Amino acid sequence: MIKILLKKSPKIIEKPVRFLYYSIPDYRRYSNVFRENYDFLNESQWWDKQKQKEYQILQLQKIIKHSYETVPYYTNLFNEYGIDYKQIQDFSDMKKIPYLTKQIIQDNLEDLISNKFYKNEVGYATTGGSTGTPMGFYIDSKYDKAREWAFIAHMWSRVGYDVRRVNRCVILRGNVPNKGIYEYKNRDLILSSFKLTEENMDKYIDLIEKFDPDFIQAYPSSIIILSKYINETNRKINCKNLKSIICASENIYEAQRNDIEKAFGVRVYSFYGHTEHACIGGECEKSNYYHIQSEYGYMELIDEYDNQITNENGLGEIVATGFNNYVVPFIRYKTCDIAVNTNEKCSCGRNYKLIKKIDGRKQEQIITKSKAKVALTSIIYAQHFDIMGKIKNWQMQQDEVGKIKFRIQKEKGLNNEELSEIANKIKIALNDDLDVTINIVEEIERTKRGKHKFLIQNLDIN
Repeated sequence: MIKILLKKSPKIIEKPVRFLYYSIPDYRRYSNVFRENYDFLNESQWWDKQKQKEYQILQLQKIIKHSYETVPYYTNLFNEYGIDYKQIQDFSDMKKIPYLTKQIIQDNLEDLISNKFYKNEVGYATTGGSTGTPMGFYIDSKYDKAREWAFIAHMWSRVGYDVRRVNRCVILRGNVPNKGIYEYKNRDLILSSFKLTEENMDKYIDLIEKFDPDFIQAYPSSIIILSKYINETNRKINCKNLKSIICASENIYEAQRNDIEKAFGVRVYSFYGHTEHACIGGECEKSNYYHIQSEYGYMELIDEYDNQITNENGLGEIVATGFNNYVVPFIRYKTCDIAVNTNEKCSCGRNYKLIKKIDGRKQEQIITKSKAKVALTSIIYAQHFDIMGKIKNWQMQQDEVGKIKFRIQKEKGLNNEELSEIANKIKIALNDDLDVTINIVEEIERTKRGKHKFLIQNLDIN
């Protein structure tokens, strides 16, 4: 009722009506789809492994049957490869189905739409284009949004997010205020990710303290700028209600996590997801390992030879089959996201598949002179540079095999000798298999969504 009133309200009363609407807790404000999924997750998170598997097999069979019968691309694909969808009875049968890639989606989007839906009945979504050209596809917008938020809110509940009360959030993740560096919107404080200059740091901190949020939602590359300033100036943050810093949409590195937690005095909570909504997972309250939600989709971890990763600390690409999107089904979708496997069992009692960490994207790998692929984390954070605290921001770019340009936005006090140390340490760590050129820059540009790209990879990583 209030939502209808909000749409029809004249501008003069829109703001108070909007405030009233967003003062209703999520559990009451969202649809039955949200409540049903949230309540379901309260129960299913404690399923044993057998029940999880039975549920996933059933969902796989449903989406695959639907895809064969109503999606021209999958009808043709299954016929071409002689795949009988009725024979998909176990996880091992999934390897019969060829991968779905971003390029295939871009080239075949019209044939990937289920004929059970009309275009004017669905929503259009696009990825951010972090691995190249943004990719567009269609979703069941009414169902997708409510179900997605149920999963996210449920994961956040591990660090205190309560859907039965109003949670006040500071948002520092690409949203652009109407003017200036901030805007109060609905029940949240929106801060610009694009104006994190040194002269604005104290303004940002004052706004956060005055608002006293329950949570800060942020890109790691945005909140780390504030955190470094807080730590360097020994400023103490006074937010008595703050429970957690929630980070997503970018990979978070251990050094960043440590700096952010030191600055704000609360836990950094990270979760993994993507616009395609084929796989989702969030850290546990007991550790920093990710629980991959079996109710959301089926995840495979694949090495470069298409083998399933099963060994401890094995590194592979996330391949996902989503249970949510029946408009454009994602079956064995290659995400280009790299993760580290673990076979450990979590002490929390949940039986979800565990991922030790998200190690970035395929495009966040450097190709050395010997054609080896090295993760960005190994090049930077594994080297434990003592002078990283003097670097305000940085970005690498690779245009040629075996060579990188390292752009550095420096703080005061960083000298040429220390800059040379960075290049030398990287070369030594990689046995002189990579040439490094250091460039000092005034500013490093963010993407249109306000993200910071640590690596611009212009080579075909495949």
